[in-house]
Amino acid sequence: MKSIMVSDETYEKLTAIKGKKSFTELLSEMADKVKGTKFSDIEQFFGIMDKEEADQLQKFVAKRRKQFRVHRLEAFS
Repeated sequence: MKSIMVSDETYEKLTAIKGKKSFTELLSEMADKVKGTKFSDIEQFFGIMDKEEADQLQKFVAKRRKQFRVHRLEAFS
């Protein structure tokens, strides 16, 4: 058995949709759905942002990831 860490927001979202299932069952079902995804299924989303928008999004995501890690490390100190 392994442990994973998710943000409080993600935990609340998963709790709201899991019903009577365990988190393991829910995540396994979600992973199975993604596992079957083919390139052709997501190809339609390519190019929906211009380069500037994509760069801004990438910077924002990197900043949030850095904040999340710092927050979590401080929580366990």
